[in-house]
Amino acid sequence: MLKQLTKHPIWGERLANLLTRYILFVRSKGTTINEPENPDTFFREHNPFILSVWHGQFLLIPTIRPDDIKAKIVVGTHGDAELAAKLVSKFGVTPIRGSGAAGRRSQRDRGGAKVLKQAIKALKEGYCIVSTADVPPGPAQKAGDGIITMARLSGRPIIPAAIATKRAITFKSWSRLTINLPSGKTGFVVGEPIFVPRDCSAEQQQQFRKQLETAMDEVTEKAHQLAGRSTKKIAPLWKHSLNPGLSLNAYKIATTLARPLAPLIFKYRVNKNKEIPEREAERYGLSKIKRPQSPLWWFHAASVGETNACLPLIRKILERNQNLSIILTTGTITSAKLAESQLPERAFHQFVPLDNTLFVRRFLAHWRPNLAVFVESEIWPNLILSTHKKNIPLILINGRMSKRSFKRWFKKPSMARPLFGRFDKVLAQGPIDERRFIQLGAENVKHSGNLKIDAPALDYDPEQLASLKSSIADRPMLVAVSTHPGEEEILKEAHNIIAMDYPDFLTIIIPRHPHRGEELKKLLEETNMAASLKVQLRSQNPTPDRDTNIYIADTMGEVGLFYKLTKTAFIGGSFIRHGGQNPVEAIKLDANIISGPHVENFAESYFELFQRGGALEVSDAKSLAMKTIELLKHPELHEKMKKASHDSLDFLSGAEQITLETLESYLPEKNNQH
Repeated sequence: MLKQLTKHPIWGERLANLLTRYILFVRSKGTTINEPENPDTFFREHNPFILSVWHGQFLLIPTIRPDDIKAKIVVGTHGDAELAAKLVSKFGVTPIRGSGAAGRRSQRDRGGAKVLKQAIKALKEGYCIVSTADVPPGPAQKAGDGIITMARLSGRPIIPAAIATKRAITFKSWSRLTINLPSGKTGFVVGEPIFVPRDCSAEQQQQFRKQLETAMDEVTEKAHQLAGRSTKKIAPLWKHSLNPGLSLNAYKIATTLARPLAPLIFKYRVNKNKEIPEREAERYGLSKIKRPQSPLWWFHAASVGETNACLPLIRKILERNQNLSIILTTGTITSAKLAESQLPERAFHQFVPLDNTLFVRRFLAHWRPNLAVFVESEIWPNLILSTHKKNIPLILINGRMSKRSFKRWFKKPSMARPLFGRFDKVLAQGPIDERRFIQLGAENVKHSGNLKIDAPALDYDPEQLASLKSSIADRPMLVAVSTHPGEEEILKEAHNIIAMDYPDFLTIIIPRHPHRGEELKKLLEETNMAASLKVQLRSQNPTPDRDTNIYIADTMGEVGLFYKLTKTAFIGGSFIRHGGQNPVEAIKLDANIISGPHVENFAESYFELFQRGGALEVSDAKSLAMKTIELLKHPELHEKMKKASHDSLDFLSGAEQITLETLESYLPEKNNQH
């Protein structure tokens, strides 16, 4: 609603006029305490300069400009910024539209380079530039590189500034947006100018960025002190206390009280084929395996995907470090079977203990790991808190934080900060993940890339491949991998459209959860306006018959086989709001990719693929059918897509080396570095 109003030519202007009058009203009330005492003289002495403010604390900033100083302000291009642009114009400040990129390999170019060029030009013309030090959409109160680059290239100083009122309303937005209220006291503070030499190195530039960050915190704290208000309410989540809050303590109590139910829960899961009865003790933190005498690292991966990501890394670590052992914990039967079949010598598999303090303590007391390495997004509160309490370094590798998970954690700061803040280091898959982890309270976060990109291709059985090729012969086909409920109906509709041009077309579906095979068979065999389809299950038919229309691969561990079989693969979880599945495995086996629009879980990989033409995006059954038909009619497109997809992987690779270097810095002989 607000965005629509701000864009409206009449109502947007009225809203800006109303807000202008409100700001002037707030500034007219009470007493303003300045530091230094006469900031106008200070401003004139250093003009033109770059005024730096925190993003959420800018409401009263347009009121501080002396009449004889010309100013321009950097304003974003998003909907909310329309109002900001109109507002600052009312104070005689010219907006420059655009903002810095959200991070390295960012998905969107939001005009950062253009803004920088305009700002430097304006500084040369005698304008001062007002810019937020923290780049939307965060993390808040972490200075970005853009303002430092602006100072370096222009030769003009950065002046940190903050203004605060005794009374204010602060929202739980990423920047802790603050609406100042009429107050008895207003504090306005500017700090010492920061000059960035033009010839400074990248490392020195980072030092200046940290210097600015510290200076901004100091002027913000001082302004609030002068106004008589605490900065606690405007502090972003990453600055909150590491002490567990009420919700986290409630979780600990609830899991303690639920301990007697653990055997019942385990038995229920056994009946659902989700547990191995003989290994029940492992779920309670007990083990039949003796701890090796050598240093021991503990890796924890939730399921198959995370296990596949860390197995190559585990092998390489053990090859390079002969006096080291590794225990890998997982939570599912399939990941356990995968781990036990592929773990090298000096590596052991155990099921992760249930997230109960007693079970976790037993586990830690038995294994006494020297390092704990969690993979991707597996966050169990008792597991993390108990490990940290034992002074065991905690590292999160290949870290991924989906938009949905981020929103859920962001609403629970008393849980998020104490958990994410306990990781010594976080290696995030992409810049978006990096930003989200920082906003949730993690420290020492680094964008390292996706380990799955550096992992070897999935295994497949050559004899099974030959058998399938012989059965299918030259039939055109599409393999749909990791499909979710709701997507199979779309695939059926697409199949019927394609079959109009290619009557012998074969669709192979690999559901994300193979136990859905029988259910899918019934669903897809239901007749509709089109002719009924013949559907077969791989668990019942090793190969599809010549007249089979849809073949459901309801078996485990054969994704690599079907990627190798096909030229084109649709990656599931992308027609629905699941966030997509990993596209890298398909590319490594030379299968070209078609995906739906919802790929947030692997945003960086898909961004590169779409940009380079290494993947195709479709929105519904019709567009999926049309793209598939286009590829069938133009085989030369396959080679073009294949080259583009492999170029994308080359660009995105390198996570394994960064992760290795990070983890090996925790080896006993290097402990003196920590």
